[in-house]
Amino acid sequence: MNFTVRVELHGATPGSAKYNELHEEMSAEGFRRTITLEGVSFELPPAEYSRVSEETKYEVLNKAKKAARKVMGIDEAFTLLVTAAETSRVHHNLPKAD
Repeated sequence: MNFTVRVELHGATPGSAKYNELHEEMSAEGFRRTITLEGVSFELPPAEYSRVSEETKYEVLNKAKKAARKVMGIDEAFTLLVTAAETSRVHHNLPKAD
């Protein structure tokens, strides 16, 4: 299953120290900031992450919450959205990853 996770840290802007911490914590939980489509890797928009897993959407949500809690401390300080796709994803104008 392909999961796309959107994380909003309340009071922080993409590129800030808080988001850099989040990137590290999400990576430690197995999330990536890129997707690969037809053999080409693309960067996701700021504050979006990818996970390819057989986990349930709730398990993925809990791992993302764990990472965000480490950065922000309390659940009220962030918002998460997990979207699951059984088939491949499509995009428009994502930059190629290095």
